[in-house]
Amino acid sequence: MTGPKNAEALHNRGNALLAQRRYEEALISYEEALALHPNHVSALHGRGIALRNLRRPAEALTSHDRALAIRPNDAEGLFVRGNALVALKRHEEALISYDKALAIHPNYVAALHARGAALRNLMRPAEALASHDRALAFRPNDAEGLLHRGLALRGLKRPAEALASYDRTLAIHPGHVAALHNRGVALRDLGRPAEALASHDRALAIRPDDGEGLYDRGAVLFELGRHEEARAAYDKAIALMPDCAEALNNRGNALFELKRYEEALADYDKALALKPDFAETFNNRGNALFELKRHEEALISYDRALAIRPDYVEALHSRGIIVFRSFNRPAEALASHDRALALRPDDAEGLYHRGVVLFALRRFEEALAAYDKAIALDPSDPEVAKSRGTVLGMLKRPEEAIASYRRALENGGDPREIEYLLAGLGAAPSPITAPKEFITELFDQCADKFDERLAGTLKYQAPNLISDAIARFVSSGNLDILDLGCGTGLVGERVRPLARTLTGVDLSPNMLEQARKRQIYDRLVCGDLTDFLQAQAGAFDLVVAGDVFIYIGDLSKVFQGVSRALREGGIFSFSVEVSDEEDFVLGASLRYAHAIGYLQRLARDSDLALESNEPGIIRQEGGVDVNGRVLVMRARARA
Repeated sequence: MTGPKNAEALHNRGNALLAQRRYEEALISYEEALALHPNHVSALHGRGIALRNLRRPAEALTSHDRALAIRPNDAEGLFVRGNALVALKRHEEALISYDKALAIHPNYVAALHARGAALRNLMRPAEALASHDRALAFRPNDAEGLLHRGLALRGLKRPAEALASYDRTLAIHPGHVAALHNRGVALRDLGRPAEALASHDRALAIRPDDGEGLYDRGAVLFELGRHEEARAAYDKAIALMPDCAEALNNRGNALFELKRYEEALADYDKALALKPDFAETFNNRGNALFELKRHEEALISYDRALAIRPDYVEALHSRGIIVFRSFNRPAEALASHDRALALRPDDAEGLYHRGVVLFALRRFEEALAAYDKAIALDPSDPEVAKSRGTVLGMLKRPEEAIASYRRALENGGDPREIEYLLAGLGAAPSPITAPKEFITELFDQCADKFDERLAGTLKYQAPNLISDAIARFVSSGNLDILDLGCGTGLVGERVRPLARTLTGVDLSPNMLEQARKRQIYDRLVCGDLTDFLQAQAGAFDLVVAGDVFIYIGDLSKVFQGVSRALREGGIFSFSVEVSDEEDFVLGASLRYAHAIGYLQRLARDSDLALESNEPGIIRQEGGVDVNGRVLVMRARARA
């Protein structure tokens, strides 16, 4: 061996290598010193520091304990022992070690700051701040100490003061990467995400491969709604920190916002493999499963989150939403929302969801009270104002309902939908059709229980009436049939015996999913029926539409499309609610009624001959029969 031969020289060489962060070489040098002098206290502590930096904290602790057995009142030794305990996440023991060091050396600045960090890890931020302030009283321009003070202030939810502390760090050390990143976190806490991003970018320009910094940058990008960039930042962070459950969870959130639900679910599962008690991830996983229509699994995931954190407000509301929407258990949903609101009464979104359930339970006054509280907390939410208008309509308070809808419009609500709702109250001209988004959302939400509700609550008769009406005009079992607005397939089921092929068209993906389960359709198309009809020249022998035109006012394009789609002599049968006045009118029920004269005129203009026009009770609303008509038309011979 060349170089120093004795233990002291080897120890000094180890210190020099340690200062250069050449930890493996430093370790070898300390061990060579200890081979010559087994009780060399400084070499034992140096060995412990090298081992801790090599991520071998248990061995580091053993080395420090050997040294302290020889020299128990070594303040510096107690300090580095505390650091090894912190690496082992034994923060209570670390705190004791730091306190012993400070009992020997009360002005030990590094020990005071380390003590503060341990207290922060023990969720005692006020004591942590006091410890950092004691240290800074001795050394006010300690950049690292000011950084730790900022972290304690963040734990106390004092972000403006934390920001000031980080800025003092940067005034002393402008390129301090950790201070720049924590400054970004403070700015995000203060609702200044653009400035936060700039701070993170400054830090990453200095140290591009900082996994934690990339993680924080991803969080800011997510908050700014730049989800693809957030995902990319998390990709880089995870490449550097593959065992970081939080980064996997957050990348899952970015993928969720990008509607890449399967990938989000995979990330949530990876995060849970690393951190099985991660309640937030179970909640997020439930959200992904909900979007994937795996509702039973989603509910289990929400319940897992609540088993870990019974007071998890977001999971309680998520649970309430799914048991209401997917399982039609409103009483259970209400109980879940009420539990959440007992924990956080001023949660505007939670109050909104409570109102939705109360509305479904027909407890309209209570629903209105929930919406009023939500609006008092967040006056700008158009969805709450819209829902409030709907419940006021049910309470027969039309003027207030109109005012609430107009407020929703002022707050950025969908103009087409709000105008449609106002038209139902006579406060705006009737649009020519219901907004597609409104119809899609309406039927997507009720698809799972649609048949049950129609058969039970509404006593739906349109499929039977249409089937009976066309029986007099068609008898073949070899027809190509088109079911417009097919829904879950209730009309399709009745006409399937007549079909060679049966095609269904509907706006709602969830309704089509239910229709697919019947296994009666040869083809199902998700889209607007008028758009579909444009490309179907002479493709069908029979077109049916049960309770579809109650959502379309102006039927001229529909009739022209049906006429084009029918073969010569083909049959068109549909149900309508009837208006005695205008061509079509939108009622308070938000359904269109059509004048018979208008339908006859459309038939003539579209080369359709009226064959039958029969009255019938289509369904019930609130226990009252809804009268309508079922018409049968035939395509005339073309010149």
